[in-house]
Amino acid sequence: MSASMALQAGQCAHKAAWASKPTCRRQSQIQRQCRTVVAAAEAEAAPATGAGGGERAALPKEYTYHTPGSVQETDDKVVFGHQMPAEASKWANCSVSHVGDGSSAPVRVGVVIGEFHNTLMDRMLEDVRLAALSLGATVDEVVWVPGTYDAPLVVERMLENEALDAVVVVGYIEKGSTLHGQEMGATCSLIFKQLELAHNKPVGMGIIGPGATAEQAESRVAYAGNAMRAAVRMARYMAKTA
Repeated sequence: MSASMALQAGQCAHKAAWASKPTCRRQSQIQRQCRTVVAAAEAEAAPATGAGGGERAALPKEYTYHTPGSVQETDDKVVFGHQMPAEASKWANCSVSHVGDGSSAPVRVGVVIGEFHNTLMDRMLEDVRLAALSLGATVDEVVWVPGTYDAPLVVERMLENEALDAVVVVGYIEKGSTLHGQEMGATCSLIFKQLELAHNKPVGMGIIGPGATAEQAESRVAYAGNAMRAAVRMARYMAKTA
């Protein structure tokens, strides 16, 4: 299969997947959701204070559809089965590692962030900054773009920059009354992964949605920090194995 045929097949698969998701039928519902989020945000206790004087965003503790990944979502020490004495012997003749472990190599990151939903984006950008700081990485460049659909060109320019080791994309594709958001998500996610593979540099996905309601977005600000942590770990792995 040619590269162009593979790309078309991938896009079709993504579009089919997104098209199956329910969409919001009335704009008034979204407006009510936004008002609910504002009220909830005012009542919510402040998150834990992070390094550099900022506040690290919190993630929900309970999930309906999946189990949270503790490595990304907690500061507690995580022990995997292969690290336990009773299980270690099973892997005696195999190299088992976690990307980025044992490395404190400097990582310089570029951030591409959407201007749409700017108040939410400001909070996500702060979470990105704090995550980089906690890992000893640096954010060298931040470029604001009109929206997620406009991010790929800037992401590619950053990946071409030899001074940057990774890129993190931050955005929010909301649940709307049409499939516009699903189309953006299906297109952009595939492009970001292709750019990552083409340039051999990690691209962290800190995008909420598509199809996320205002309430869901409010509780997922910390996905931005998760994207930074993943990108830094992957960049250190790439540097180690180069």
